[in-house]
Amino acid sequence: MFALVRTSLRFFVVGFVVGTLFAPRSGAETRQMLGEKLTVVANQILELAAFPPIEPRTAVKDGGEGRARRTGVRSTNARSSS
Repeated sequence: MFALVRTSLRFFVVGFVVGTLFAPRSGAETRQMLGEKLTVVANQILELAAFPPIEPRTAVKDGGEGRARRTGVRSTNARSSS
């Protein structure tokens, strides 16, 4: 399993480097474009890291994908979750 992931990652990196080297634009333009994209990605990661985690109760109340609320009546159906 890990050998497959390692091989896939290796081929991705080699393909990225070869694609970057043989790109149809000049090296300065490519470096500028990569720098801008890396800056955008870094800013997005920092913005996501700044948000507090969402509490499960808040997610359910706001319509998120959460665990269903329990009612006072319990069903004897084998398919119902407890």
